[in-house]
Amino acid sequence: MQFDLVIIGGGPAGYHAAALAGRAGLKTLLVEKRFVGGVCLNEGCVPSKTLLHSAKIFDYALRGMDYGVKAEQISFDHL
Repeated sequence: MQFDLVIIGGGPAGYHAAALAGRAGLKTLLVEKRFVGGVCLNEGCVPSKTLLHSAKIFDYALRGMDYGVKAEQISFDHL
C-alpha cells in the first residue's frame, strides 16, 4: 500500500494534520500507538477541565446562600 503522507503520532497536531491532508486529497496514514488525540484529549487537559467544571458547580451549589440560593441535600455521586 502506498501513501502520499505518513504521520507518526496522533496527538492534537498529528490528527489535525491528517485531517487537513485528507481534505487536500492526499492518501494519508496516521500511526498512533494508543488513542488518537493523545494525552491532552484522552487523559490530561480535556478530562481535567471537565472535572474542574463539575467541582466548581458543586462548590457553587454548596455555597448557594452566598448568592441568595437555598438548596437542600446537595450531593455529588459521579461524573
